[in-house]
Amino acid sequence: MLTGRFQPPSRQAVFYGKPAAEALREAMKEFWVTTAVLVTNTSLSRPGGLADEIVAAMGDACTNVVSGVRANSPREDVIRIAEALRSKGVEAVVALGGGSVVEAVKAARISVTNNVRDAADMDRLKRTTTAATPRPYLISLPTTLSAAEFTQFAGITDERSGVKDAFHHPDLAPDAVILDPEVTIATPPDLWLSTGMRALDHAIETWCAKSPTPFSDATALYAARKLARALPRTKSDPEDREARLDCQIGAWMSIQGATVGVSHGASHGIGHGLSAVTGMTHGVTSCIMLPHVLRYNAAVDAQRQAVLAEAMGSGGRLLADFVSDLVRDLGMPTRLRDAGVREEQLATVADAAMRNPRVATNIRPFDENGMMQLLGAAY
Repeated sequence: MLTGRFQPPSRQAVFYGKPAAEALREAMKEFWVTTAVLVTNTSLSRPGGLADEIVAAMGDACTNVVSGVRANSPREDVIRIAEALRSKGVEAVVALGGGSVVEAVKAARISVTNNVRDAADMDRLKRTTTAATPRPYLISLPTTLSAAEFTQFAGITDERSGVKDAFHHPDLAPDAVILDPEVTIATPPDLWLSTGMRALDHAIETWCAKSPTPFSDATALYAARKLARALPRTKSDPEDREARLDCQIGAWMSIQGATVGVSHGASHGIGHGLSAVTGMTHGVTSCIMLPHVLRYNAAVDAQRQAVLAEAMGSGGRLLADFVSDLVRDLGMPTRLRDAGVREEQLATVADAAMRNPRVATNIRPFDENGMMQLLGAAY
């Protein structure tokens, strides 16, 4: 008999399909926000860029703009944002950009509530955080498909070691998320498609998890169907707003299993090792590693994979082959060497992957030899 316990994810408002300016004003009114800070990256904050449009939508409520948030959310950027949020009267922060921006803002909020003042002091947050709800309010406008805006975790790079640490608080996810395909049009195509494959990786590894749940099965299946069909449409026509919104909704659903405790598997764990050792983005690691992990896992979950493959429109192909073909059709890298990985780095990547908790929760266990064989096949 199926048994378990369901704990709903954090309360969160998600606006989808509305123009960003309209939804942002609605969210700010709902939270009674009169003063807010905008946080974004360099590309979006250029004169005449998307950040200017969002500042205009915020009106007089926008009291400060923090730009220049870098890839992989370094601690120094977190502290810089936290200092801006400490300014008197700040009631909300608006995060505009991809996963790196929202992850940095999430970590900045718990840095503020825990009185963390410098990058080294963030070590405290790895051990414990106060029970206080992070403040100020956080409204996220994502421009990629990383889905970081839906989780209670923040992945932050420690510049001292190059390792990305995970910080957690049960209320860390943004209070509101605005999914408007219009704000994604300027996203570089490779970034859009690679983060879309990352979202598909979320969905597939959730469906293929060691301990799935009814909730995670339902959301992962929906996400995989959406993304498998919509991503190629955005490749062939980047202006297709409906397809882009389908991708955004798919990314939203793809991560829901993780928000209630369903662990991803080896594709994510190896991806974290690759990112730490080589600097590869998580979207590209999913493009390369997911088909290989699916082939490895098929020895124990072939039936589950077959159900998902049919739902995604595989036309009778094995799930691993369908995903591999999709990556190729999207024009993304299919081999580690194509992404700049050197063969002599593989042993270091394998060591990092074997220490990752997501590899430990993979549905089929790994040993060191198996990991090296898998990486060799992907190379």
